[in-house]
Amino acid sequence: MLLCRVCVLWRTIAITTSELWTQLSVLIGREASEESQPSPQLIKMWTKRSGCQPLTLVLKDLKLHTSGADTANRILQLFLPHIHRWKSITLFLPNHPFPTVLMGLDTGPCQLQIAKLEFCSDSGLHTADTPQVAGLARLLTSSSQLHTLYWRSEPRVLQFVDIPWAQLTVVDLVPMWSPMFQILHLMENAPKLRSFSAFITAGCPVVRSLLLPDLVVLWIGSEVDVGPLFRRLTVPSLQNINVLCANLDPPLPPQTDIVNCIIRSGSLLNTAIFQSLHISNSDLIEFLRRSPSLLLFQTSDEGIITDEILGLLTARDTPYLCPNLRIIRFLEASVSSTDGLLADMIASRRIHSTAPLSCLVVHFPEVDLRNHTADVQRLKILGQAAGFRVWINEPETD
Repeated sequence: MLLCRVCVLWRTIAITTSELWTQLSVLIGREASEESQPSPQLIKMWTKRSGCQPLTLVLKDLKLHTSGADTANRILQLFLPHIHRWKSITLFLPNHPFPTVLMGLDTGPCQLQIAKLEFCSDSGLHTADTPQVAGLARLLTSSSQLHTLYWRSEPRVLQFVDIPWAQLTVVDLVPMWSPMFQILHLMENAPKLRSFSAFITAGCPVVRSLLLPDLVVLWIGSEVDVGPLFRRLTVPSLQNINVLCANLDPPLPPQTDIVNCIIRSGSLLNTAIFQSLHISNSDLIEFLRRSPSLLLFQTSDEGIITDEILGLLTARDTPYLCPNLRIIRFLEASVSSTDGLLADMIASRRIHSTAPLSCLVVHFPEVDLRNHTADVQRLKILGQAAGFRVWINEPETD
């Protein structure tokens, strides 16, 4: 639109260059009214100028109530004549049920590659053979090019739709909770996965081995023991892992199988973020010893960072653990070191490492803060050095 205002020549060139008009984001509820931004007239003009190009379309409702459902359906009515050109569709409608205009589709988006969908709870997505399930199936099964799925709604509906899992490379089911048997079924039928994110509930036995040779990113939140899953899982290409276990009473058993899976797979990790795994000191040391490529390490396990681990992370005459670490986050009550040892470790690495640390985030329990006085003082001094940032018991900022 800005190019069209420069001069007549630029306007002519912009209007006739269809590639400029292939991406359109429509917001509902940004202003006081329920009207969309941009307006329906502008939406029609935009899609017309896109010619025959594949489209990337976004529809988001920013309101906190459901009164914008009619507006959302009207906008989708404007998108539907171009459904054969949809390349990427994002429907962020967390306060609306599955849109009625999508229930009776005669055809689906045959060029669709990326689908990001979020709706509120809808009883029509809880059982098979409903118009909602039929509409969703038309959206997700009509294209042989679909490779990315973000699903933020009722997870049970995924078992009613014959989604082409075998061709998917990215699946993100967060923040919905899914039973482990459903996650297993998905993983077994999606061997090309490169990125997978899910919350897991309701554990189950795992009897078959599971190989995901291309998986690079794995994000798992769990309120059950995920040991059975990781004992059978092999991920040789994994580079980023984030595992968050719920703090329950009684706590989950130590999730040692997670680190054993990484070691057994020979994964060359860049990022490892662990919360409440309750693994032993020796297991953590072995994990760090087998992860020389690690760039970011974060842990939130209480008391897991001991004098022994800090000593092994310190630059000395002998090789030390994780020489490439750039970012370290010791959160909650994870540090149990003696006074001053943490600061010594950071200072030593910054002096001797060929890839010096650039960021340290540490949270000391308030009740133990006075026991780390020397750490705090020296870390604040280190934080003043060029190219290095430190956050102590405060939110991390840019």
